[in-house]
Amino acid sequence: MANKKYYWLKLKNDFFRLKEIKKLRKVAGGDTFVIIYLKMMLLSLQHDGGLIYEGTEENFAEQIALEIDEDIENVHLTIAFMVKNKLIFETKTDEYVLPYAVNCVGSETQSAQRMRRLRNKETASHCNAILSHCDTDVQKSDIEIEKEIEKEIELESSCGDTAPQPTTTQLKKKTFTPPTLQEVQVYCLERQNHVDAERFVDYYTANGWKVGKNSMKDWKAAVRTWERKDKADTTANTSQKQNRFINYTQRDWNYEELERLEQERQNEW
Repeated sequence: MANKKYYWLKLKNDFFRLKEIKKLRKVAGGDTFVIIYLKMMLLSLQHDGGLIYEGTEENFAEQIALEIDEDIENVHLTIAFMVKNKLIFETKTDEYVLPYAVNCVGSETQSAQRMRRLRNKETASHCNAILSHCDTDVQKSDIEIEKEIEKEIELESSCGDTAPQPTTTQLKKKTFTPPTLQEVQVYCLERQNHVDAERFVDYYTANGWKVGKNSMKDWKAAVRTWERKDKADTTANTSQKQNRFINYTQRDWNYEELERLEQERQNEW
């Protein structure tokens, strides 16, 4: 049996406080439009926050209306609002991305889900065992428990074969995860630059997401570097075009040569 994959939308707790959502709800029928927007984000989950017009209906809005079972006119109005407020972008012909959904997509395979449920079950059993033990023992104060923990840490530190405990900084340090094409496209659209997101992703995918010999730490910083280089190249090309008629060696003419040229011109008359 194929390993299924489950997707979910991790809505942030400030979703209904976003100014775009507040504006949308104030429109006549706004609550319906918000539901349509949420349904479109759910529809985009399997494409990492993207939607594709497949040409099954007359236009993109009619296709979405059919897929989410909503009124066509309401979907038209919702998409018009989304475009105006930058809640949806057309990245390529017939390909769209929802920036908010890109940052809120979650997924896991069926096997990963089973493992997570098993771990939760084991954790619950362990907690129940601890609680049962605590019911029969005399409860210790927080100070006594902290002292015992400190003694255990000191004992472990004194053992030569014990690995050093990771620091808080090391625990918080995150492993770099390469961005998706949609994430790069959204970031470039937010910065309104002319960086080719697909070329950016292809380039760093080919070299293993390295900057020189070092592994990349911040892909957004790399995008900004490409942006600055693009601006510098554009400025240089513009300057060269503007000066192409004056970039020549100036010749100094003496009076005798000028008189000769004037004499030749008069003889032609």
